[in-house]
Amino acid sequence: MGNKLKIRQALKECLRKFILPVVYHIYCVRYPGPDQRLIVFADAHHKEFPEDMRLLKEEMQRRGYKVQELVHDFAEVSFGKSIKAMLSFLKYYAQAGLVVLCDYYLPVISVKKRKETKVIQLWHACGAYKKFGYDARDDLLSVKDQNMFRNFDLVSVSSEHCRVVYADAFHLPLEKVQALGVSRTDRYFSESFMEECRSRFFKEYPEAAGRKIILWAPTFRHNAGEGTLFGAEAIDSLCEKLSGEWFVIRKVHPHLEKKMAASNCRIPTEQLYAAADLLITDYSSVIFDFALTGKPILIYAPDRTQYEKERGFYLELEELPARVVTDGEELAEVISRGEYKTASEKYEKFIKNQLQMCDGHATSRIADYIADMQGM
Repeated sequence: MGNKLKIRQALKECLRKFILPVVYHIYCVRYPGPDQRLIVFADAHHKEFPEDMRLLKEEMQRRGYKVQELVHDFAEVSFGKSIKAMLSFLKYYAQAGLVVLCDYYLPVISVKKRKETKVIQLWHACGAYKKFGYDARDDLLSVKDQNMFRNFDLVSVSSEHCRVVYADAFHLPLEKVQALGVSRTDRYFSESFMEECRSRFFKEYPEAAGRKIILWAPTFRHNAGEGTLFGAEAIDSLCEKLSGEWFVIRKVHPHLEKKMAASNCRIPTEQLYAAADLLITDYSSVIFDFALTGKPILIYAPDRTQYEKERGFYLELEELPARVVTDGEELAEVISRGEYKTASEKYEKFIKNQLQMCDGHATSRIADYIADMQGM
């Protein structure tokens, strides 16, 4: 861990243990009881409102809830501005009946919240592929003396099979993890949304018309603060070898995009699935979203042995509905020979196992469950 990251982690610890709990207590005294119709959507990893939460926000607004958005990219603003954003969140945390997240969020876990306030974790990934939470040594760098997820009242996951994995990774009772589906995946069942995405892509990239589309969407290595890119050289070579028939989109993880201009596409990743004919990824959870399209997937994993040793998986790569390639030179050959397609039986088994509740109705199920939690 670099010195800059160490300093930032030390400051976070000071906030978590001392400052944020005191401020929350003051606001709780000022606001004697939460408003059960007030719902706060909070995030510390995006400049704009995350797509992971958008559909649920719209659904809760339709049901008459008052919505407050508190979205900041703490990695892109000064530490002073991030503190100001956290303190602003605590003011609403003391007043809201509901708080919705889709990732780690320090202010939520820094205090012992009111029981009347319910925290909903939508998470930003489907399924259970690479290890995360308390199962991954790089995910939680500084918080060792309390459960990062202790204030979660509901974690919504993509299938019944995933419940135990998430409960263990978050150190939560199993009843707090429910297979209700992943809200954002409802969009992939909308023909109008998918067609709109295809139209946008070919409008912005007319040179791709008449060619087959490869989407390369890798994850990062190491922790989010010091993430690195792996495999770009093989993709560059692939572009040269397949330049006539195929058009290659490079779309790296947002944590990496902040550090390097490695993507060649401005369109959000979730809007590229409709146009792509083939996904190449490694250990990224994009494989789950893309699997809902039923299109072919290639796993390019040259560092498989090392990654498995350092991070680990919940799934064997051979369980994925994908051809696994470990040699960069082999990528172009596999694609040229058309050897990247997956048997339908394997695809069906994977979706049933990992994406059972991603059926186009996840958002309404989550909203109904929330209403039951509140007794409404």
